[in-house]
Amino acid sequence: MRLLKLLAFCLLLNACVLGTSQNAKFYTLSSVPVMVQSNSYAAFVGINRVQLPRYMDRPQMTTQGQDSVEVNVSEYNRWVEYPNVLATRVLTENLSAALPSAQIKVNPFGTEKFDFVVSTEVIKMDAALGKNVQLDAWYSIKNGSGKLLDRRKFQKSIDIKNSYDDMAKGYSRLLALLAQDIAMALVKAK
Repeated sequence: MRLLKLLAFCLLLNACVLGTSQNAKFYTLSSVPVMVQSNSYAAFVGINRVQLPRYMDRPQMTTQGQDSVEVNVSEYNRWVEYPNVLATRVLTENLSAALPSAQIKVNPFGTEKFDFVVSTEVIKMDAALGKNVQLDAWYSIKNGSGKLLDRRKFQKSIDIKNSYDDMAKGYSRLLALLAQDIAMALVKAK
Protein backbone atom coordinates (compact mmCIF):
# COMPACT_ATOMS: atom_id res chain seq x y z
CA MET A 1 0.00 0.00 0.00
CA ARG A 2 2.81 2.34 0.91
CA LEU A 3 4.46 1.64 -2.45
CA LEU A 4 1.22 2.51 -4.30
CA LYS A 5 0.96 5.83 -2.45
CA LEU A 6 4.57 6.63 -3.23
CA LEU A 7 4.07 5.73 -6.89
CA ALA A 8 0.90 7.88 -7.11
CA PHE A 9 2.72 10.78 -5.46
CA CYS A 10 5.63 10.46 -7.91
CA LEU A 11 3.25 10.41 -10.90
CA LEU A 12 1.43 13.48 -9.60
CA LEU A 13 4.68 15.32 -8.94
CA ASN A 14 5.95 14.37 -12.40
CA ALA A 15 2.76 15.69 -14.02
CA CYS A 16 3.06 18.98 -12.11
CA VAL A 17 6.73 19.49 -12.93
CA LEU A 18 6.83 18.18 -16.50
CA GLY A 19 3.25 18.79 -17.57
CA THR A 20 2.60 21.81 -19.72
CA SER A 21 -0.58 23.61 -20.48
CA GLN A 22 -1.48 25.28 -23.73
CA ASN A 23 -0.29 28.90 -23.98
CA ALA A 24 -2.94 31.55 -24.33
CA LYS A 25 -2.98 33.67 -27.48
CA PHE A 26 -4.05 37.30 -27.28
CA TYR A 27 -5.85 39.29 -29.99
CA THR A 28 -6.82 42.89 -30.54
CA LEU A 29 -9.05 44.84 -32.87
CA SER A 30 -7.42 47.38 -35.17
CA SER A 31 -8.52 50.29 -37.28
CA VAL A 32 -8.92 49.53 -40.96
CA PRO A 33 -8.55 52.07 -43.78
CA VAL A 34 -11.92 53.70 -44.45
CA MET A 35 -13.20 56.02 -47.15
CA VAL A 36 -13.21 59.71 -46.27
CA GLN A 37 -16.84 60.78 -46.02
CA SER A 38 -16.16 64.52 -45.78
CA ASN A 39 -13.05 66.67 -45.62
CA SER A 40 -15.04 69.72 -44.54
CA TYR A 41 -17.04 68.26 -41.62
CA ALA A 42 -15.49 69.99 -38.58
CA ALA A 43 -17.70 69.18 -35.59
CA PHE A 44 -16.59 68.11 -32.08
CA VAL A 45 -17.99 64.58 -31.71
CA GLY A 46 -18.08 62.49 -28.54
CA ILE A 47 -18.17 58.68 -28.75
CA ASN A 48 -19.82 56.90 -25.84
CA ARG A 49 -18.43 53.51 -24.87
CA VAL A 50 -19.76 50.78 -27.16
CA GLN A 51 -22.25 48.60 -25.30
CA LEU A 52 -21.87 44.83 -25.90
CA PRO A 53 -23.96 41.88 -24.75
CA ARG A 54 -22.66 40.68 -21.34
CA TYR A 55 -21.72 37.22 -22.66
CA MET A 56 -19.29 38.88 -25.10
CA ASP A 57 -17.72 41.49 -22.87
CA ARG A 58 -15.13 39.15 -21.40
CA PRO A 59 -11.47 38.48 -22.11
CA GLN A 60 -12.19 35.03 -23.54
CA MET A 61 -13.18 34.97 -27.20
CA THR A 62 -16.62 33.54 -27.92
CA THR A 63 -17.81 31.74 -31.03
CA GLN A 64 -21.11 30.25 -32.12
CA GLY A 65 -21.52 26.50 -32.02
CA GLN A 66 -23.06 24.30 -34.68
CA ASP A 67 -26.57 25.39 -33.77
CA SER A 68 -27.69 28.93 -33.09
CA VAL A 69 -28.01 28.53 -29.31
CA GLU A 70 -24.58 27.14 -28.41
CA VAL A 71 -21.81 29.59 -27.48
CA ASN A 72 -18.22 28.39 -27.14
CA VAL A 73 -15.88 30.25 -24.78
CA SER A 74 -12.18 29.80 -25.51
CA GLU A 75 -9.88 29.87 -22.49
CA TYR A 76 -6.78 29.96 -24.71
CA ASN A 77 -7.84 32.64 -27.23
CA ARG A 78 -8.37 35.95 -25.49
CA TRP A 79 -8.84 39.62 -26.19
CA VAL A 80 -5.97 41.80 -24.97
CA GLU A 81 -8.55 44.18 -23.41
CA TYR A 82 -12.26 43.94 -22.80
CA PRO A 83 -14.04 43.95 -26.18
CA ASN A 84 -16.12 47.05 -25.40
CA VAL A 85 -12.92 49.04 -24.79
CA LEU A 86 -11.36 47.71 -28.01
CA ALA A 87 -14.51 48.38 -30.06
CA THR A 88 -14.81 51.95 -28.71
CA ARG A 89 -11.18 52.74 -29.49
CA VAL A 90 -11.31 51.29 -33.01
CA LEU A 91 -14.65 52.94 -33.81
CA THR A 92 -13.21 56.30 -32.69
CA GLU A 93 -10.06 55.83 -34.81
CA ASN A 94 -12.09 54.83 -37.88
CA LEU A 95 -14.48 57.77 -37.48
CA SER A 96 -11.49 60.11 -37.22
CA ALA A 97 -10.20 58.74 -40.52
CA ALA A 98 -13.62 59.02 -42.20
CA LEU A 99 -14.06 62.61 -41.00
CA PRO A 100 -10.49 63.99 -40.90
CA SER A 101 -11.46 67.61 -40.14
CA ALA A 102 -13.68 66.65 -37.20
CA GLN A 103 -12.47 66.29 -33.66
CA ILE A 104 -13.57 62.80 -32.56
CA LYS A 105 -13.04 61.87 -28.93
CA VAL A 106 -14.12 59.10 -26.57
CA ASN A 107 -16.67 60.42 -24.09
CA PRO A 108 -15.80 58.38 -20.96
CA PHE A 109 -17.60 60.46 -18.35
CA GLY A 110 -20.19 62.38 -20.37
CA THR A 111 -19.00 65.67 -18.86
CA GLU A 112 -17.55 67.41 -21.94
CA LYS A 113 -19.63 69.62 -24.21
CA PHE A 114 -19.75 68.10 -27.70
CA ASP A 115 -21.53 69.24 -30.85
CA PHE A 116 -22.73 65.66 -31.32
CA VAL A 117 -22.61 62.45 -29.26
CA VAL A 118 -22.71 58.96 -30.77
CA SER A 119 -23.92 55.96 -28.78
CA THR A 120 -23.67 52.40 -30.11
CA GLU A 121 -25.40 49.33 -28.70
CA VAL A 122 -24.31 46.03 -30.17
CA ILE A 123 -27.15 43.54 -30.32
CA LYS A 124 -25.17 40.71 -31.88
CA MET A 125 -21.44 40.30 -32.53
CA ASP A 126 -21.13 36.64 -33.39
CA ALA A 127 -18.48 34.54 -35.06
CA ALA A 128 -18.70 31.08 -36.58
CA LEU A 129 -15.14 30.03 -37.38
CA GLY A 130 -14.82 28.96 -40.99
CA LYS A 131 -18.06 30.78 -41.83
CA ASN A 132 -18.54 34.43 -40.88
CA VAL A 133 -18.55 37.21 -38.33
CA GLN A 134 -21.72 39.22 -37.89
CA LEU A 135 -22.39 42.63 -36.36
CA ASP A 136 -25.89 43.88 -35.59
CA ALA A 137 -25.99 47.22 -33.79
CA TRP A 138 -28.12 50.26 -33.17
CA TYR A 139 -26.45 53.65 -33.07
CA SER A 140 -27.86 57.04 -32.21
CA ILE A 141 -26.67 60.57 -32.75
CA LYS A 142 -27.66 63.33 -30.35
CA ASN A 143 -26.84 67.01 -30.55
CA GLY A 144 -25.01 68.86 -27.77
CA SER A 145 -28.32 69.50 -25.99
CA GLY A 146 -29.17 65.82 -25.89
CA LYS A 147 -31.83 65.91 -28.60
CA LEU A 148 -31.98 62.71 -30.64
CA LEU A 149 -31.21 63.54 -34.27
CA ASP A 150 -30.90 60.06 -35.77
CA ARG A 151 -31.15 56.41 -34.77
CA ARG A 152 -30.22 53.65 -37.19
CA LYS A 153 -29.68 49.93 -37.33
CA PHE A 154 -26.49 48.49 -38.79
CA GLN A 155 -26.33 44.84 -39.92
CA LYS A 156 -23.44 43.24 -41.80
CA SER A 157 -21.56 39.98 -41.97
CA ILE A 158 -18.20 39.04 -43.47
CA ASP A 159 -16.95 35.59 -44.40
CA ILE A 160 -13.88 34.42 -42.46
CA LYS A 161 -11.52 31.47 -42.42
CA ASN A 162 -11.22 29.01 -39.57
CA SER A 163 -9.00 30.94 -37.14
CA TYR A 164 -9.30 33.37 -34.25
CA ASP A 165 -6.91 35.71 -36.08
CA ASP A 166 -9.39 35.88 -39.00
CA MET A 167 -12.20 36.41 -36.50
CA ALA A 168 -10.44 39.47 -35.00
CA LYS A 169 -9.66 40.85 -38.48
CA GLY A 170 -13.29 40.30 -39.52
CA TYR A 171 -14.59 42.21 -36.49
CA SER A 172 -12.13 45.02 -37.29
CA ARG A 173 -13.49 45.26 -40.85
CA LEU A 174 -17.08 45.29 -39.55
CA LEU A 175 -16.26 48.14 -37.16
CA ALA A 176 -14.76 50.07 -40.11
CA LEU A 177 -18.02 49.61 -42.05
CA LEU A 178 -19.99 50.73 -38.99
CA ALA A 179 -17.78 53.83 -38.69
CA GLN A 180 -18.42 54.73 -42.34
CA ASP A 181 -22.15 54.37 -41.77
CA ILE A 182 -22.01 56.59 -38.68
CA ALA A 183 -19.82 59.14 -40.50
CA MET A 184 -22.39 59.45 -43.31
CA ALA A 185 -25.16 59.93 -40.74
CA LEU A 186 -23.14 62.60 -38.87
CA VAL A 187 -22.57 64.56 -42.09
CA LYS A 188 -26.31 64.49 -42.80
CA ALA A 189 -27.21 65.42 -39.20
CA LYS A 190 -25.20 68.66 -39.24
